[in-house]
Amino acid sequence: MRLNSLAILIDFGSTFTKVTAIDLRSAQLVGTGQSPSTVRTDVCEGLLQALIAMHERRPLFDHRPTDLNVLQDKLVLASSSAAGGLRIVVIGLVPGLTVEAANHAALGAGAKVVGSLGFKLAASAINEIGTLRPDIILLTGGADGGDSGTIVHNARVLADSTLSVPIIVAGNSEADAELGDILRRGRKEFRSAGNVMPKTGTLAVESARAQIRQLFMERITRAKGLDRIRPWAPVVLPTPMAVLEAVRLGAEGVEKKRGWGEILAVDVGGATTDVHSIGCGEPKGENVIARGLAEPFAKRTVEGDLGIRYNAATLLYRAGLDRLAAELRAAFPEFTVSDDALSLYIEEIGDDTSGIPRQPWHFAADAVLARVAVELAVARHVGRRERIITREGEVWVHYGKDLRDTPTLIGTGGVFVHNPYASYILSRRAERDERSEVLRPKKPKALLDSSYLLYAVGLLAQGHPDISLKVFEAHMKPVELSG
Repeated sequence: MRLNSLAILIDFGSTFTKVTAIDLRSAQLVGTGQSPSTVRTDVCEGLLQALIAMHERRPLFDHRPTDLNVLQDKLVLASSSAAGGLRIVVIGLVPGLTVEAANHAALGAGAKVVGSLGFKLAASAINEIGTLRPDIILLTGGADGGDSGTIVHNARVLADSTLSVPIIVAGNSEADAELGDILRRGRKEFRSAGNVMPKTGTLAVESARAQIRQLFMERITRAKGLDRIRPWAPVVLPTPMAVLEAVRLGAEGVEKKRGWGEILAVDVGGATTDVHSIGCGEPKGENVIARGLAEPFAKRTVEGDLGIRYNAATLLYRAGLDRLAAELRAAFPEFTVSDDALSLYIEEIGDDTSGIPRQPWHFAADAVLARVAVELAVARHVGRRERIITREGEVWVHYGKDLRDTPTLIGTGGVFVHNPYASYILSRRAERDERSEVLRPKKPKALLDSSYLLYAVGLLAQGHPDISLKVFEAHMKPVELSG
């Protein structure tokens, strides 16, 4: 292997900086390493330590790295979710329509939606937006040719404010010229994108996503201190967008090789559980009535209350101690754990979010918590259907994405790499309610991202999709599901 055939893929996370080395000639994973992130001091320090850790596992450079010049003459790309990730406030017309469409655009671009506001903004809303510390404001509202009064009003409120946040305008296209004049007079940095909802109930989010990504690369990385790394490693994607792009590549394939079809991927973290789906998800079956906003083909949702460390107490509250203890005993009868001991462990990992399992049963408890997080997050991401009786007979009313026939389910995140009970996390409980149904995959093939590579696959797909697809297919580990 020649050194200049190396691709070094980097992820600057809030907790760890991770590096992955791929040999571009053989499409093989040749090295990984990680180190605590140092974004708040000097991002280069954490990256150098991660490179050293990778080199010590398997020598990939001429010498032990002493500076970042070892990255010269190699393909180097990076993603980041550090320093709070990409924070966006969404402003729209109606919460159930344009605000929801804007949320899909922001989440699909790898952002964290920290605020969603609808209707005409009051002047007091500016203070609320300021306290949310957004990196970007996504201003939407009105289908093309429809209402323009609300988005124009909101543009004036933003223009008259002291906010210095870049604004992406993605609403009624017939108001673009007026909106531009208003924001220019207010000396606001703004960019125009296509309407996220050009027709009522129709999504068109790719233009807004592209503008969000462009702003992330040009401006937000500098604001978060990541510009120091630019001479060696351009930060090209928010980490969640890199993961979504990897899932999309696996589903769609490349020009000469088909992908796997529809995929649902669940990323369980300490603070959140993200769910990514690639697929149309159109309602299936007879006597079906579809309701609600159309769903995006590439969809991401973020459940900020379902992390298995920062939100361990929330998971305990959502599921209840009785259920968690019963599931622990049923799934792992080799452990004898009292309710009090389980409750104390959950309290401890919520207080010390960097804590790792110290006893064998702790791994089992983490798996139970992660399974609950997956169950709740997937239920929120996919659609649902309800059976109603009309004068014409039985009808199923569908809301959201119908992913029952999705053939592939992927688990990613640290718990799937380090927990010996990872396959249990993706198993599901049987549903008993015959009047409603959560439209999650019924009998998927389950895979684990056992090397924590999805971010790297998404980065490499930007210029080398064929190589990236080979890496993806080689490192998704099949597992058997129970339940």
